[in-house]
Amino acid sequence: MAALTFQEAIDFYKGKLKLPSGGWTDIWQEQHSHGFVVAGASTDSLVEDLYNAIFTASQKGGFKEFQKDFPNVVAKHGWAHNGSPEWRSRVIYDTNVLQAQNAGRYKQAMEMLVYRPFWQYVHTTQDNPRKEHEAWDGLILPGNDPWWDTHYPQNGWHCRCRVDTLTRREAKRAWEAKGNTGPDTAPPIEWEKKVVGKKTSMPREVLVPKGIDPGFAYNPGKAWLEPHTVPPLDGYEAVLKERGATWPTGFTPPPAPMPTQYPASVLLPATTPPVVAVESFLGHFNASLAKGSVFTDVAGSSLAITHALFVKGKNKQGTNFKWLSNPAKLDRLRYVNVLAETLKIPDEIWWAWEQSRDNPDKWLLRRRYLKAFEIAGSNQYGIGVFEWEKYGWRGATTFLPSDADEVVRLEYFNKQRTGRLVYRK
Repeated sequence: MAALTFQEAIDFYKGKLKLPSGGWTDIWQEQHSHGFVVAGASTDSLVEDLYNAIFTASQKGGFKEFQKDFPNVVAKHGWAHNGSPEWRSRVIYDTNVLQAQNAGRYKQAMEMLVYRPFWQYVHTTQDNPRKEHEAWDGLILPGNDPWWDTHYPQNGWHCRCRVDTLTRREAKRAWEAKGNTGPDTAPPIEWEKKVVGKKTSMPREVLVPKGIDPGFAYNPGKAWLEPHTVPPLDGYEAVLKERGATWPTGFTPPPAPMPTQYPASVLLPATTPPVVAVESFLGHFNASLAKGSVFTDVAGSSLAITHALFVKGKNKQGTNFKWLSNPAKLDRLRYVNVLAETLKIPDEIWWAWEQSRDNPDKWLLRRRYLKAFEIAGSNQYGIGVFEWEKYGWRGATTFLPSDADEVVRLEYFNKQRTGRLVYRK
């Protein structure tokens, strides 16, 4: 029964950042050794509850305990997951716990490498075994052979293969029993092209060794222990920087989108009272001062839209929108309709993780919505920026002269692009 019963596995699991995601492939291979994601779990609170439920179950009754608690977590968050509850709970639990065990065993094996320098691949029989995994059964290689970098278990969904460590005497006895005079030679790796993330906004082609499921061609323990491993999120290099548009190696940002043309009537009069501006914004989401709504953006993230968005402090009642009355910020009142459109019909959505300034151990997911626009009759090119995080939101409109050339516009737009592109119109 899979469980986190030894310290190295517990340390691996507890060291992960809990990350909302649209799909399991939002982070890739080695990055799963640093980030905890569940495909389709796109809110902080849902991810937190799944993470805690797995750990609690692993310390008590194992999968049966998690299976019993899983429907409660799903119901609490209204999560419409794929697959049957029994199948989905099994995949979530086994993958996370088995990989924690594998990473923990790898750490133990590396600490004993001098005394147990050979490793043996052990295939565990299942109802539908993979022929490649069966072929690797009994394979004996030095523990530092590069083959383990891509073939250390888990090597696919529901894979229960393992690695046993051997002393020199144990290894010699094992290979002589097979008629060999020394350890085996690592099998040649045959690479195949696969497409992952087909159901997301950013499918991509990857190379995978034959016999290994996409996303599993890495050593979870080595990725965990490697001091200079890749950041925990694919394309989220902003996790290491406070600001700045940074992208994965080889990623070229697409051209700036063509601006959406809005009539001058989209702007509110400069003398608009804050309460009227708030009502106008809420109206775009079928909400009002008295009634909120739940808005699901084009990338599938759900946001609560209520008048409390505009009220600072703990008391979220009333219409005392003090911050909107700040003379320095009055101008943004005119553009609340554009900000609403930026959230509803964005040109792009970017996700970036940033370290909390108040608590260095806490990371905040920022969802940034971008929209290029022009106001009819003006000589300006504008960008609407609506940024959402767990503890609040920010909205702004910035401008360039509309006669700025494409290079200038792209450079200007790129300054707003931070993290990973999850949606593009």
